[in-house]
Order: sequence, then structure tokens, then C-alpha cells
Amino acid sequence: MVSGLEVIGFDRGLMGLSLAVHIILASLAMALPLLMVLSEFIGIKRNDKDFTIFAKRISKPFLVFLGVGTASGILIAINILVLWPKFMSLVSQVAILPFNFETIAFFMESLFVAVYFFSWGKLKRKYTHVLLGIPVVIGGALSAVFITMINAFMNTPVGFNKALYLANGTISNINPWAVFTSPSAANEILHVVGTTYFMGISIVLGYLAIRFLKTKNQKEKTYYKKIIWMLLILAAIFIVWSVITGMTSASSVYAQQPEKFAAIEGDLHPMTYAPEIIGGFPGANGTLKDYFKIPDLQSILAAGKPSGAVPGLSQYNPDTYPPLFIHFMFDFMVIVGTGIAFILLLIIFLRIIKKNPLSRKITSISLVVSGIFSILLVENGWIMAESGRQPWIIYNIMRVSQAANPSPSVIPVAIAIAAFYIFIIPLSIFILKLIFRNKPLDKDLKSRAK
Repeated sequence: MVSGLEVIGFDRGLMGLSLAVHIILASLAMALPLLMVLSEFIGIKRNDKDFTIFAKRISKPFLVFLGVGTASGILIAINILVLWPKFMSLVSQVAILPFNFETIAFFMESLFVAVYFFSWGKLKRKYTHVLLGIPVVIGGALSAVFITMINAFMNTPVGFNKALYLANGTISNINPWAVFTSPSAANEILHVVGTTYFMGISIVLGYLAIRFLKTKNQKEKTYYKKIIWMLLILAAIFIVWSVITGMTSASSVYAQQPEKFAAIEGDLHPMTYAPEIIGGFPGANGTLKDYFKIPDLQSILAAGKPSGAVPGLSQYNPDTYPPLFIHFMFDFMVIVGTGIAFILLLIIFLRIIKKNPLSRKITSISLVVSGIFSILLVENGWIMAESGRQPWIIYNIMRVSQAANPSPSVIPVAIAIAAFYIFIIPLSIFILKLIFRNKPLDKDLKSRAK
């Protein structure tokens, strides 16, 4: 006999798997149209058909990932409705508008995707087709923006009388528009958009670096070099964007979710002149030992001054402590994010001083490694952010255990959904191989020369 607690644990595991896979699909579905439209624009502007070829070639993966991403999004909606009914009961009354607007953004994206693809090569004015692709880019970005607003609502709930809801479960004084301006929305949106674009672009960059390493065809090498440099600049822009918005998010978490902040920083007790704690090992009574520290930096990031007071977990109810492993996840995020930023900026710097870094095999290998670690980085960041809100699904309003469906009847459906997510990435790769089997790059490059 399966207990309710075991089912809740199963629900959480399935939701984690679903979101982990969906994040990869969504990042590619969001980044590929940006690369597609920008490449087409550069190809026209420079009269360089290599960029136009790249735009056309990535349009096929974009359609694949848009399709599987849509299916994945539908399944996640089913997950939420089936596994977290009490959560959706509250959200549907207070914060449903971002879901509605996300649907509108998706419809806009889908409409212009059809127009963009069927009008390729059929328009007389050379930039008209590029303009038709811009709503595709905007639609994908807006979908991320509106979904992130729901997550921001979970971190800083607004739009209803919270005290009355906690007292007797009554939902009153509803303001459905408040969700668009919740206290954490702006920071979250900027950070999520930046990291999503970064991951999607880094995956493509890593793949192109592999192809550049493997090919012996000089025309293909020239083609890959051009595209890699474009993607390198974009990836560097978005990783710097992500670092900056991540730093501003630290002060946001400090003000709005102090328990999460204390757990991330590894602070057991409140303090002033707080150092930034990196690494360490668990010690007695939940403390850390043998860690590296940067004096006063934590206080500066949190409060804007070296003497700023920071919270400690001892101030709060132990029943609402976030899991302390998020401190190590934060360290991973900082170290890996800084490392990737350094690699990308170093390669660009070497190019500026005319050292031709792509002539060295180590450069391509580092781009492949950066692409792999970009996935780990973003997935780690999401796990850290969501685990840091525990035990709450809606901060200080509803616990995960209160929101979940404890019925064992959901398990068969959930297993079927889990199977979909386990196979969807390999299936997508298999489909793309079938698509490109009869369309090798060399064939496109030869047709360019005609």
C-alpha cells in the first residue's frame, strides 16, 4: 500500500523531471528563432550566403523543438492540474492572467512561424522576410516572461487578502493584475530570459564546435568559423547579463525570502560585516567549516554596505528551513558561471588581438565543455531556486504537502508522462538526424557557389 507521503514524493520527483527536460526544450525553442532571424539579417546586410544557409538550416531544428516543446508544455499543464490541484485552485482565482497571456503569445508565435516559413524566398523586398521573423522571436520571449511571472507569484504572492486566506481559506480582495508587478517579478524575468538565451545559444555553439573539429572540408570550416564567432559574442553577452541579474537577484532574495538567503549563504546566525562564504563542509549544529571567505562581500551584495546586517537560520522556525544543500548549489553556480564567462571573454579577447584562437583545438573543446556545463548551470540554478522556497509551494501561504494530490490513482498517469520525458530528447535528436540525412552542409555550400 502506497502512503500519501510517498505519493507526494513521487509527485515532486515527476515535476522535477518534467521541468528539467522542458527547460532544455524551451531554451532551444527560444534561442533558435533569435539565431535564425539574426543570421538572415546579417546574411542580407553583408551579402554573405553562409549566414543565410545557417538561418535556413536551423529553421528545421526550431520547428522540431517548437513542436516537442509545445507537447511538453501541455504535459506540464496536465501535471500541475493533476498533481497540484489545491495550488491551481488558488492560482486560477488570483494569478491566472499570465497563463492566458502566455497562450496569446504562443498563438502569435505560431501564426508568424507559418507565415515566415511559407514566405521564404517569395518576397521582393529583402528585409521583409526578416521582419516577419521578429514576432516569432518576441512570441517565444514573451512566453518565458509570462510563465516566469507565475514563478514570481509563488515566491512573492500578491493580489488577494493573504491574512484572511491563512485564517480560514477564504480568497477575497482579488486583484488579478497584481501578479504582473509582484515584488520579485522584474528580477526573475530579467534573469530567466538571460539564462534561457544563454543556455540555448551555448548548446548550439557546442554542437557547431564539434562539427568544426570533425570536418576536414575547408569550405565547411570557413562556414563554421563565421557562425561560431557570431554565437560566441551572443553567448558572452547573455552570460554577462545573467551574472549581473544574478547579483541583483541576491538583494531581492535578501529582502523577500530571508530564510532562502541565509541557506544559500550558509548563515546559521545573523551577522553584520558578513563575508561571502564559498564551499565548506557540514559541521556541528548545521554550521559550515573549512570554507573560503571574502570579507564583507555578502553584506555588500545584500544590503549595499559592508556593515549591512544579514539574516541567519536561527532567527526562523526550523520547520520552515530550506534544505542546506542549496548553499553548495549556489557555489557551483557562481564558480561554473564565472568560469564559462571567463572562457568566452578570453576567446573573444584573443580574437580581438588577432591570435586566431579557433586555430587551436583547445578552443573548440572548451566551447563544447561550456555548452555541456551551460545545461548543468541553468538546471542547477532552477533546482536551487525552487528548493530554496521549500517547504512552501507559495511562499508563506501554501506548503507543498498542502498543494499536492496524495491519491495513488495518479501514479499510472504520472509514469506515462515520465516515460515521455525520458525519451523526448533522444527522439528529437533522432528526428533531426533523419531530417539532415539527405541535406548535408556540403550540398548547401555547393549550391551557394552557383
